[in-house]
Amino acid sequence: MWGGAPPHDQRGLTYWARRAARGGRIALPGRPEQPVQLVDSRDLARFVLRLVQDERPGAFHAVGPAEPVTLGGVIATCAAVAGTEVEVVPVSPETAPPPFFPLVREAALWPGQQRDASRARAAGLPTTPLAVTAADVLAWDRDRGAPPLGHGFTAEDEARVLAALDQDAR
Repeated sequence: MWGGAPPHDQRGLTYWARRAARGGRIALPGRPEQPVQLVDSRDLARFVLRLVQDERPGAFHAVGPAEPVTLGGVIATCAAVAGTEVEVVPVSPETAPPPFFPLVREAALWPGQQRDASRARAAGLPTTPLAVTAADVLAWDRDRGAPPLGHGFTAEDEARVLAALDQDAR
């Protein structure tokens, strides 16, 4: 799975950075071990400029981070840069609001959404560490006042989902 991850990201990483910054139990309508590929758009922009300057044509899988990461790892990284502690609680995907939940994909889709970035890296694709990207996304989101995102759980929806899960566990 890939997703854009710059400051000014309005979809995937902003949700998880914001949610992890609140700390506590995080309802994940997916599996923490899901592989995730993100690219910081600043890296992508530098890469495209390099390709243009070098007059280098071709197709590249410009994805990152440099080291493989899971969705649980993304959330943990976001919590670390925010200075919070989180507990990822997998919940049924049916609890997620349609039509979009950031970065979550069905397990059957995982293999087809993994791309090999070795050619792009050999051509000079930079890779900003995920922690730097996550910190920059969180700072940007806070600076803009953390407006509603229109996807993912609201705090109230997440609390209801977690309460229902706790009730079912009794």
